[in-house]
Amino acid sequence: MKHRPVADALALWRGRRSGAGAGADRRYAIYLGAMLVLVCVAPTVRALWLAASDPEVMRVLSGAAAPRIAGACAAAVWIGALLVGRVRGPALRPPLLASVLARSAHSRAAAFGGAVMRAGLALVAVAAVAGAGIGALLARYAPVGPDPTGSESVGSGLIAAVLTGAGGGAGAGACAGVIAAVAWLAGQAAPRAAGPIAACVAILVGATAVLPEIAHLTPWGWIAEAWTAAAGLAAEPSPGVGWSTHLAALAAPALALLSAAPALLARLETAVLEGQAARWESSAVHAFGMDFGAALAGYASRPSALRRVRAVRSRGSGAPALALVRVFLVRDAVGAVRAPARLLGGAIGVAVAGALVTFASVAPAPGAALGVLGACGAVLAFAALGPFTDGLRHAAAVAADLPLYGVGDAHLMLLHAAFPLSAMLVLVGAAALTTSIVLGVGPIAPVLCAAGVGVAALIARTSAALKGPMPLRLLAPIPTPEGDLSGAVRLLWAVDGALLVGLAGASAPLALHAPAWGALAVAPIGLLAAVGAGRWRGRRAGAR
Repeated sequence: MKHRPVADALALWRGRRSGAGAGADRRYAIYLGAMLVLVCVAPTVRALWLAASDPEVMRVLSGAAAPRIAGACAAAVWIGALLVGRVRGPALRPPLLASVLARSAHSRAAAFGGAVMRAGLALVAVAAVAGAGIGALLARYAPVGPDPTGSESVGSGLIAAVLTGAGGGAGAGACAGVIAAVAWLAGQAAPRAAGPIAACVAILVGATAVLPEIAHLTPWGWIAEAWTAAAGLAAEPSPGVGWSTHLAALAAPALALLSAAPALLARLETAVLEGQAARWESSAVHAFGMDFGAALAGYASRPSALRRVRAVRSRGSGAPALALVRVFLVRDAVGAVRAPARLLGGAIGVAVAGALVTFASVAPAPGAALGVLGACGAVLAFAALGPFTDGLRHAAAVAADLPLYGVGDAHLMLLHAAFPLSAMLVLVGAAALTTSIVLGVGPIAPVLCAAGVGVAALIARTSAALKGPMPLRLLAPIPTPEGDLSGAVRLLWAVDGALLVGLAGASAPLALHAPAWGALAVAPIGLLAAVGAGRWRGRRAGAR
């Protein structure tokens, strides 16, 4: 009964839009969700399954290094959840409701417990489904014996192995999801301590990579052991004692952390709840209008470091052109370093993108999996270059108006491109070189392939900076027998850079095996350059 006032308030809030059209809106939302699953989600899942079941991919997924990488990835997800909680946690309500409930006399559990439970259950469900898919994939297609493709006959033993792998993977994924959900809440409850805790976890993960014998004492080590057990089911369908031990070891910290959720809920601060609610609603409004850049701008970290260091300095000695390049290079570098966490995240993302493209480019034979891996690396590079391209976005905004700096618009864009281009080449080149050395292959082709994908991502970033607001002509309806396609056109306009970069990343590794793919890899880059040039010519009209 003590929670009844909060329940009544939430019921009034949910019923504020009830009326004659409320039921129709709900039915239409259900219809859209079902169509989205059938048209987008199901084909994507099927494509990922087919790509992952490729014999070359399965040889990598069941290799000696795969379990350790899986454990490190799980730890990275937990660290990410901890850091994301600082800016957008699971205890989220609409701004007015969040302010009223946060300032009331009711407990945080009564006011925000439902939102936390829904967000946590969604995260656990996604992790469990992903774990079940990975477990079933390893149990079904893991290489066994001298024939790496395995037998094509599906017998009772294989069915038992797949079911066991799916069940064990679902359990391991659910435990990992619970840990991620609690870490997400902890980041919101203690935003100041989230950074140091994440750094300590990252150090422990690095220590277990150096000292593998202590990995079996850590949750990511148990994830790795569960991965090994799932891969072993292809040879022995019985889970054995080891499988249960891994799940029990994962369940223990998950339950222990879950018991701390009420205490974390009680620590939620009013200012944090109100601020996150306001930023999320603002971002949702921008995202609904297909302005994803503005939607993410509200979550950009504020400059906190090197505030006393001068970013703009004199040219100094040397050739005038080189001196001017040095001025803008230092200016953009100092501006990026003033948000160290954002810059570090971008640098890690660019390096990981280079490693993914390298993995795709060194495979012995082409396949669909290489295209998926290369596309993921290219899209990741496009997203991670954001902290490095603030100067480019500033130059694009200035170029849409009268000149301010005594240099031409095109010259200004080139000067601001010096920092992201040099940083991208260094990070991508180092990642590709390191990955190729670890894999024991020649570094020239992987480095060139990764650098080409990075350049494509930078061109896409430049084109996106020149995009400006959505043209009004795209808001007009496009009636067809299949329905109104204006929404799809607006979506394509909003994500054109990521789509073209993904196509270039999918084609570039394949071009190393068949030169004919080179044309398909160059075509998206040329199209990006053409689109950027068109936006450059119309920049004045866009400003007006």
